[in-house]
Amino acid sequence: MDEVFRSDLHYQDHSGELTHNLSQPTEKLILARNAELRKNPGVIQDIGKQSGGVFGRQVASIPFITFEQAIRDGYELNCPDAEIQAKEMNRFLQSENGKQCLVQGS
Repeated sequence: MDEVFRSDLHYQDHSGELTHNLSQPTEKLILARNAELRKNPGVIQDIGKQSGGVFGRQVASIPFITFEQAIRDGYELNCPDAEIQAKEMNRFLQSENGKQCLVQGS
């Protein structure tokens, strides 16, 4: 899992406190790609556009570590109710961290 996630433990002698930091080395790459895609509208085409229909659209690319942090911050992105989950995703994508995950729009 070292290629996907980095787990660091830090022990502070003076306080006896052990802290854990989980990071995703590719997070900055994903967010930089998202920023480039936002600069070039039309780069990402809707699925099915060539055949005259629209079947789906990529709106965001969210690093897993960001997704997990959003859940810890109170967004119900993993709610079993699809309607609540969709509303929470929209709410997250309107947040400062969520806007960095958008691949279209601003």
